[in-house]
Amino acid sequence: MTPKICVSITGETVDEVVQMIKSAEHDGVDLFEIRLDYLKEDADLSRIRGCTERLLIATERLSSEGGFFEGTEEERMKTLLEAARVGFNLIDIELETPGAAERVQELREARCKVIVSSHTTERPDLSRLEATFGKERQLRPDLCKIVTRAETMSDNLTSLQFLAQASALSETICFCMGPMGRVSRVLSPLFGGAFTYAAVARGKEAASGQLTAPEMRQLYRLLGVNYEDNK
Repeated sequence: MTPKICVSITGETVDEVVQMIKSAEHDGVDLFEIRLDYLKEDADLSRIRGCTERLLIATERLSSEGGFFEGTEEERMKTLLEAARVGFNLIDIELETPGAAERVQELREARCKVIVSSHTTERPDLSRLEATFGKERQLRPDLCKIVTRAETMSDNLTSLQFLAQASALSETICFCMGPMGRVSRVLSPLFGGAFTYAAVARGKEAASGQLTAPEMRQLYRLLGVNYEDNK
C-alpha cells in the first residue's frame, strides 16, 4: 500500500500559499489542506485552485478547535461554499458547526465532498471516540475526522485501535496531536486511515506534532512500506 499524505498549507498571504504548494508538489504529496484561517488578506480561491492539479481541502478552522477564524459563521460558510464552487475537492467543517446537517447538504449541492471533523486537546478514550464518530456519521459526510492529543505512548494505541474499527464502516481520519502523538500520525494510514497530515517545512506546522512530508516518506521507507516518489 502507499500511505497518502496531505500537507497543511499555513501561508498568511495568497502568494505564500501558492509558493508553499509549489515547493511541496514534488515531496510525495497526495493532497493539500488550505488553512484559510491563517490568511491575513482576502482569499483568491480561484488562484489557489488553479496553481496545482492536486486535490485541495478548504478549511477555515474555528478558534474553539485550534484555528484562527474570528469572523461570523455566515462569513465562514460563504468562503467555504465559494471554495467548493471554484473547484476545491473537499471542504472540512467541524461537527460543532451550527446547523451542520444543512451545511453538509449545501456543500454537497455545490458538488464537493465533505469532511466532518472534531479536534480536542483531550486524550483519546475509546467510548468518547465511538460517540463522536456516531455523531459525525449521522451527518453522512464523505469522511469522518477525529483528532485528540496524546500524553502517553499508549494513547496512540487507543487512537489506532479505534481507527482500525471505524475505517471498516466509513472513510476515517484519526490520530493524536502533540509530540507524543507522532506515532499515530505516521501509522494511521496503515491502520485504515484515509490519509495523514504533514507540514511543508519545520516551523510551518498547522498543529503540534506534525512532521514534514519528506520526513514522513523516509519513515515509511524505513518501515518497509511501499511509497512512490515523484507523484
